[in-house]
Amino acid sequence: MNDSHPELDDRGDDRPVRTARRRRALRIVVLVALAGMVLPLVLSAYGVARAAAERACAIYALDYSALATSSVSFEPFAEGGPGWLCFAQVGPGDRGILLGNLGLMPAAPRPSPGREA
Repeated sequence: MNDSHPELDDRGDDRPVRTARRRRALRIVVLVALAGMVLPLVLSAYGVARAAAERACAIYALDYSALATSSVSFEPFAEGGPGWLCFAQVGPGDRGILLGNLGLMPAAPRPSPGREA
């Protein structure tokens, strides 16, 4: 039995298996594929959070005033931390009254004390 392995013999060939151009192209393909997997998740989470914030803010605005309309905006550097800010507009020229920070993923509001759900 022969223990010689010609594929493991050092022939002095120090070239890399892949060229720098091929490695760069492979890295680009991997980054594009990774972005293609992550981007839909981020966009979906944003859409769900915005819809939940709009529904929760509408309830809070109606609790504030029966004539109020609501609006939300995402602020990454808000006072209470990053999240959706809820505003209520009572009149036609009203800038809006800040009702509160709903957080990153708003949930359904709890009923006010003394008010039935």
